[in-house]
Parts: sequence; C-alpha cells; structure tokens
Amino acid sequence: MSILIVFNNYFHDLATGVFFGCAVTMWALARSLRADPTRAEALAPAYAALTRALWIAVAWILIGGIPRTIYFPAYEFIPALGKGIVPALVVKHVFMFAAVGTGIAAWLAARREFAQNAAADSSGS
Repeated sequence: MSILIVFNNYFHDLATGVFFGCAVTMWALARSLRADPTRAEALAPAYAALTRALWIAVAWILIGGIPRTIYFPAYEFIPALGKGIVPALVVKHVFMFAAVGTGIAAWLAARREFAQNAAADSSGS
C-alpha cells in the first residue's frame, strides 16, 4: 500500500506541473493570436490537444488528491517533521497552490482569447 501512496503523491505533483505547463502554453498560443489572428486555424489542433491534457491533469489532481489528503500526515507531514523539513514542505505547497492559481488564470485568459478570435472569425466571414 505504501508504494501506491508514494506513486500517487508523485503523480499528483506531476499532474500539477502538467496542468501549469499546458495552461501557460495555451496562454502563450492565445497571445500569439493578437499579433496574427490568422494563426487560429493552425493553432486549433494544438489548443485542442493541450485542453485534453489539461483536463486529464485536472482529473488526476482531484482524484489523486483524495488519498493524498487522507494519508498526508503519515506519508508527508510526520516524515518531514522527523527530518526537520516542515518549512520546505510548506514552501512546496505554497508553490504548488500558486502554480495552480496561475494556471487557472492563464487557462481562462487563453479560453477568452480563442473565443474572441472565433467570434471575430464568424462575424467577419
């Protein structure tokens, strides 16, 4: 059971990184539409793939977060307490929450930019 919890915790952190990476990449792609709105058609497959990966990461963050929360004291907090690295654990979690918050903001901005571009294309045609 222990190895499953450790793997879950690792993949939970990995999913947070994937979420952040996908969201920031989507934001960067959306920003590029400002310079050249004709890129939208070329960027659509990348946007769709990133959206899929982002949703998979969100699912893992939520589902994997359940056992992580339940077993947090035994597998993370108490070992960190014993090693005297609780401040590092706090910093890690602050960083992860900031990454998720920034990722959500980037994702929403990208969605808005792509939606505005799509609306402009449909009204301009």
